[in-house]
Amino acid sequence: MATFGDLNNFIGIGRLTRDPELRYTPSGKGVCKFGIAINRTYKNQEGNNVEDTLFINVVTWGKQAENCSQFLKKGRRVAINGELRSNNWQDKDGNKRVSYEINARTVQFLDLIKDTSIAPEEYPVEGEENIPEEGLSDDTSASDDIPF
Repeated sequence: MATFGDLNNFIGIGRLTRDPELRYTPSGKGVCKFGIAINRTYKNQEGNNVEDTLFINVVTWGKQAENCSQFLKKGRRVAINGELRSNNWQDKDGNKRVSYEINARTVQFLDLIKDTSIAPEEYPVEGEENIPEEGLSDDTSASDDIPF
């Protein structure tokens, strides 16, 4: 029988609840923190639509942290893929507290940036591949033979 290890993978789409906050570690590595809100609508037992919002803190590192700080603002829509982490501490009254955050592996910007002071080629593009133009043609006659 095959056994599988544990999996800690968060994937979610939401909107920033505040502007990103960029700081640097003593070694100079960027750390950016922001919050997102994920909305969902469902029907309750009475058949009424109910809206529910989940608020999640997100942390990013390195160049991704700098890009998030530069290009994201409150209200922007993002897709987050990362790992759920917990932070434990004691409050001033000695009570044990816990909070959760997503340590983001990837942050995908889903809104168009409307800042015209930045040239379009300066926008970060995740996963864009350079496709060579050689071998491509404007001849669409081959598509006439496709049966669908």
